[in-house]
Amino acid sequence: MVTLDAINLKIAKLQKQAETLSHKQASVGLTKIRDLMHKHGLSVADIESFVGKKRGRKPGVAAANGVAKAPRAAVHHVAPKYADPKTGATWTGRGRAPLWIRDVKDRSKFLIEGATAAAAPKVAAKTTGAKRGPKPGFKRAAAKSAAATKTGAKRGRKAAATAPAPAKKTRAPRKPRAVAVEAAAAPAAAA
Repeated sequence: MVTLDAINLKIAKLQKQAETLSHKQASVGLTKIRDLMHKHGLSVADIESFVGKKRGRKPGVAAANGVAKAPRAAVHHVAPKYADPKTGATWTGRGRAPLWIRDVKDRSKFLIEGATAAAAPKVAAKTTGAKRGPKPGFKRAAAKSAAATKTGAKRGRKAAATAPAPAKKTRAPRKPRAVAVEAAAAPAAAA
């Protein structure tokens, strides 16, 4: 029966044989290289300069002047905004919400202390803005829907073609802004 020690001895002998073979092959290769260098009159410096030209990137204009570019940051990291107190897992508030915060109604419980101070000015800026009027595209949308009903009549719809066109609604002309302000101030002064 073959033992573990016998196998280890065979492995050691084979490794020694492999090393001697590799040394012999390397020495044969080195002698060939030395003979070729002597035949052509080359030195190690000649070989290094030749290999250096072929390999790698060519230096740019900035590198030739001695000015190197600073490495850019490839990834912009965002500080985490929420943290799970049980596991310590964090979330930046961007992308899909993790399971531990996905179904929570009030996420303020999970806010990290430093993240709340940074978010507070943004929220305050949004709430302090003046009340705005209707969206600019609102009037255009109404005009488009009116134009769509007119084009329906042109396409040959029977109901639209036989029915009379609805009367155009008119409204009172607008008062100038200064007059409206004076009219609002007058009842307050009378009281």
